[in-house]
Formats: sequence, C-alpha cells, structure tokens
Amino acid sequence: MHQAFILGAGLGTRLAPLTSILPKPLMPVLDKPLIQHTMDHFLRAGISRFIINTSVLEFMWDRYFPGPGAQYGGAPVIFSHEPSPLDSGGGLKKILPLIDPSQPLLVHNGDILTDFPIHALLAEHIKRGNMVTLSLRSVDGKRNVGFDATTGRVTDMRHALGIDPGQYQFAGTYVMQPEVADLFPENEDCFSIVPIWLKLIKQGKIGGVVADWTDWHELGTPSSYLDTVLSRASSKRIHSSASISTLAELSEDCAVGQDAVIPAGVVLDDCVVWPRTHVSPGAYHRCILTPRLTVPC
Repeated sequence: MHQAFILGAGLGTRLAPLTSILPKPLMPVLDKPLIQHTMDHFLRAGISRFIINTSVLEFMWDRYFPGPGAQYGGAPVIFSHEPSPLDSGGGLKKILPLIDPSQPLLVHNGDILTDFPIHALLAEHIKRGNMVTLSLRSVDGKRNVGFDATTGRVTDMRHALGIDPGQYQFAGTYVMQPEVADLFPENEDCFSIVPIWLKLIKQGKIGGVVADWTDWHELGTPSSYLDTVLSRASSKRIHSSASISTLAELSEDCAVGQDAVIPAGVVLDDCVVWPRTHVSPGAYHRCILTPRLTVPC
C-alpha cells in the first residue's frame, strides 16, 4: 500500500472561527501544520503518494504545498478540489481516476492527529481479505461501531442494522480496496460513505483493528485543538524564532509559533500563539491567538 487519501475538504464549522483563516488540516501544531504530522507518519509506513481533497480557502494549500508538481518528503501531492464539499463518499468517487486500482487505498480524516499503527491495519486487511478495514478505539468519543473481536468483523454502525449499538469509535483512518467504488451511486456526486459500509457489513466484508494505546486526538473544536497542541512535547512548544519580552509572563503550558512577537505587558496562561502573531498587551487564559483574531476556549 503506497497511496493515501487525506480528507481536507470539510467546512470545519465546529472549529469556527479558526476555519475562516485556515482549513482544519493546515492548523499549526507546534512546528508544522496538522496534516504534515500525518504525512510524516504515513511516509514512515511506506506511503509514497498523497491525494488531498480541498474546498474552502483552496488558495491556502498552495502556501504549504507549492505547485505545480507539489511534493512532501519526496512524495508527490495531488489535489482534488471540490467547489462544494462532496461528503465522505463523493470525495472518494471524485479521486478514483487518480488512484492505482491495483492496490489498497489508505484514507484518513484530515482533522485527526494520531500514530495509529498503519502496518497493523494493512496486515489485518490482507489477512482477513476485507474490502474495508477500520481503525477503532474503545475509549473516548462517540462509540457507535459494533465489532466482534473474535472474528475481527464490524457488525454494525450507528445501530443502523439493529444488531449492536456499539462499543467502539471509528478512529478516522481506514484501508479500502478500490473495488468498493463498484457500490458507489452512479448518478450522485455528493454522498456519505456510511451506506456503502453498511452494505459491506451485511456481507461480512468490513473488519477492524483496535488500538487504544495509540496517541489519538480529534481537532474538531477550538478547545480540543488547544488541548492537543498543549499536549505536545514541551521542548518544542516555544519556537526558537519567537520574540518574547523578558517582561512578559507565560505559563509552562503555552505554545508559541514561529516569528510570533510577545511584548511586555502580556500574560499568557495555557495559550496557543500562532506563527507570525503580534500579541497585544493584556492577560489571556486558554486562548488561541492568531494574526487576525483571538479565540477564547
């Protein structure tokens, strides 16, 4: 498996107003955007080609992946633009001409930061002969996926089949065979992938891998974004290029981005300061400070 599709076309309404500045996958997580942490993880797992769908603020992607011939870590990066988001199934349908139909496709939700073991996901996918294999968690989040650990099969989702209300959460990453596209509606461009999955669950063709021990974060709201950034290694929280006055006060849990300026009279407590942000004097608690706006959490 050498190809990955990262979903970056969502509107990010729960993360507003930050998503009026950047698409979710481009939100800075310490020294780089969220999506580049994901791509680093996938490169280590053997992925050598990326496809990313985009929608709002399309021009921002060019700043991080300049083209033509965009690359990351030596791997080509191909963009699929959706003037209006096509949902989880429609986005897949649109990129079908861009993928290699002879190999599985790794699919990942662009607002998830995780080190979920990709090799384990692929190994289970091949071992069971699945059409789709989901990453799963039995802790936190919305646990609405039924899963039989004995057989390794997903048995229900959202209790839509009336079999199992679910004890597991879909963790945002999955492997699929390109043949799944045979089930896509012919005359629809915007649709959810869930009805297709339900058909495959009935056929016993969707499996799962549970890995509760992995580092896993969903950056779905300003609060969860802030907590995720502040949970990163303390040695990287303050960028070396940041200018911080000796008369400013910062708690240990603050994160300050590249070329940020924090003058005298600033008090920061559990805050994230985006790159190139000039902070105005004042006291801030659990805030995300950007060049254009300040978002309290």
